[in-house]
Amino acid sequence: MSLMIFNGSPRGEKSNSNIIASWFSGGYEEINTVYLKKVKQHDDFIEASKSYDKLLFVFPLYVDGMPGQVKYFFEQMHKNKAEFKDKEVTFIIHSGFSEAIHSKNLEKYLCRFSELMSMKNFGVVILPGSEGFRLMPPKMTAKKAEKVSEIGKMYRLNQPFPQSIKGALEGPLRQSKFKIVMFRIFKTIGLTNVYWNSQLKKNKAFDKRFDAPYSK
Repeated sequence: MSLMIFNGSPRGEKSNSNIIASWFSGGYEEINTVYLKKVKQHDDFIEASKSYDKLLFVFPLYVDGMPGQVKYFFEQMHKNKAEFKDKEVTFIIHSGFSEAIHSKNLEKYLCRFSELMSMKNFGVVILPGSEGFRLMPPKMTAKKAEKVSEIGKMYRLNQPFPQSIKGALEGPLRQSKFKIVMFRIFKTIGLTNVYWNSQLKKNKAFDKRFDAPYSK
């Protein structure tokens, strides 16, 4: 059984999407991973996909939507609609948000896109809280890795994804009132900005974080 993975992250090889795809892809006889940030190679990717049994798209949520290169690739796919008819596909959307609600509109879009393309969609998996996967030691992501691996196995065996596993990966649709209150407390004392401030300092932009160049 062969699997072609379309990594839609702008980070490409160094992305959280790559980590997630590695969890998913165990057991496949042949795997080909391509990176949609290489826009000039999109036609080559479409041609290569013809010889693969199953397709996986994995990418991060961008402003409650998808990265631009993913949308562009979907447009190229639609121009080659006949090549994808009856192809088996699944999608993994992940994000730094802790709530699944941010990905729900995109989930509907991907289901509708699959229908328009006459593809066999095995499901859309939503995976919140992914921003740190590429930085975390394996022990910290072991439970999620196990569940994503199980989803990958089900896909390989042409079995429906268990709702119990999908639900466990998706987590709560919205945060509880208690967690919202705790977040506000952490925000007040500055704990929620530790990572972002470190990135600003790394890129020598910390002193400019309150600039408003378009306010005048």
